[in-house]
Amino acid sequence: MDLPRALAYSRYATRLAVAQPALLDALTATLGAPFAWDAARADVAAAVAADDAVGLARTLRQLRQRVFVHTLARDLTGRAPLAEVCADITTLAETALGAAVTFHHRALAARHGEPIGTDGTAQQLIVIGMGKLGGGELNVSSDVDLVFVYPEEGETNGARRISNHEFFDLLGRRIIGALDPRPRS
Repeated sequence: MDLPRALAYSRYATRLAVAQPALLDALTATLGAPFAWDAARADVAAAVAADDAVGLARTLRQLRQRVFVHTLARDLTGRAPLAEVCADITTLAETALGAAVTFHHRALAARHGEPIGTDGTAQQLIVIGMGKLGGGELNVSSDVDLVFVYPEEGETNGARRISNHEFFDLLGRRIIGALDPRPRS
C-alpha cells in the first residue's frame, strides 16, 4: 500500500498531515527505516535539561505524534513487522515516562528537598508498568497502566519539608499531567 492510501485509514494521521505538513514531509523522508530513536532521545534529553515544564510536555506531545504517524505508516505500508510496532510504542512510553519522572522529581526536590528514608538515603519513585507496557507489547490503541510506589516513609530534607508520601503523590500527579497528549494552556 502506498503512503497516501495508508494514511487515509487513520483520521488521526490525516488530521496531523493537514495541520502539520512538515510532519508529512519528514515521514516521507524516513518511511523506509525504523523510527530514529537516537535523535528523538536527544530532543527529549534537551527538554528535560531545560527548566520548562510546558516545553517538556510539548516535546513529549510532538514525539508521540511523530512516533504514532511513523509507526502506523510503516505498519500499514507493510514496512514494519509487528515486533517493530510494539517495540516503538513501548519505547515511546518508556522514554516519555522516564523524562517526566526525571524532570518533575528534580523540580519538586528543588522546592522541598530530596525525599529521605529512615536510614538517611534518598528515595526514588518506582514506576511499575502493568499489562502490555510491562510485557513490552504496547500498540497504538493500548492503555498504559502504571503503579507508582516508593521505598519508605520519611520526609524531604529541604527548607520546605513535606512527607515522602506528599512528595511522591505530587510527583505522580505531575507525571500523569506531563504525559497527557492534550496541550495545556
